[in-house]
Amino acid sequence: MGGAVAALINQIVIMFILMAIGYALYRMKIIDRKGTSQMANVVIYVAYPCITLRTLMVDFDPNMIRDAGFCFVLTVVVTLISIPLTRLFFKKEDGVARYGAIFSNSGFIGVPIVMGVFGSEYVFYLSIGVSCLTFFIWTYGVWLVSGDKSQMSFKNCITNPNLIMILIGLVCFFFSIHPPALMATILDDLGSLNTGLVMLVLGAYLAQSDMRAVLTSKKAYLVSLVRLVIIPAIVVGILALFPWIDAKIRLTMLIALGAPVASFAAILSEKYGGNYKFGIGLVTLSTILSLITMPIMLELASLVIV
Repeated sequence: MGGAVAALINQIVIMFILMAIGYALYRMKIIDRKGTSQMANVVIYVAYPCITLRTLMVDFDPNMIRDAGFCFVLTVVVTLISIPLTRLFFKKEDGVARYGAIFSNSGFIGVPIVMGVFGSEYVFYLSIGVSCLTFFIWTYGVWLVSGDKSQMSFKNCITNPNLIMILIGLVCFFFSIHPPALMATILDDLGSLNTGLVMLVLGAYLAQSDMRAVLTSKKAYLVSLVRLVIIPAIVVGILALFPWIDAKIRLTMLIALGAPVASFAAILSEKYGGNYKFGIGLVTLSTILSLITMPIMLELASLVIV
């Protein structure tokens, strides 16, 4: 486990250096707010779906189905626990804060860390595990940031590229379909854009945020506490109940569900009229604090997960 913690710290440091570059690019006006949004779209609609599809195009293994099912159910259970939990800490009108506490940056942050710590094969379990979040994000999540139930969109759930790639990938998995060499290279090359673009986007978000206001906001720290400490601690407790599941798979899900505030807290807030600047602040503050909390939670998990 000690090696995993060291690898996690190394990966987070690399990612923060990339974030610093994104911050500098925005400040130097090499990229602007529109460019940041476009890069985020490339990650959401191209790079991450390509990683997902590539990791699912492997030989069928019944044991992988069992473990992937565990990851999926775990994510649903943790999300359903998190929804009422946030009501204890935040008021009804604090939709963006509740969104930030409930939803982790499992794709933007979780995937690069899991790939760096355990290898790309474990992205398979992360992708299956968090696939259900598409439904929650475009229904309950949109309601939280907009305050309007009519904004919830089932269409956006079923047409989301990530969900479509997961469904295609599952067909490939069940029939042991491997991509031709040319297609595999294209998927690998597009997927490799994920980490770099994600960190540049987060760095640009940091440059756009009013960090002085965020650093003096008790609510922002409370969101980070729930997202980075309380919910991951719950996840560790649940994972300890399933010793027959491979430890690396369980730690993969801890990384995914213990990641900082989802970037969509900023993206959806802007799209649906929520507090966009507060959303950016939550993403940046929790991402900075995760440099401390994620290694600690992984070390804690090593004491109870065997």
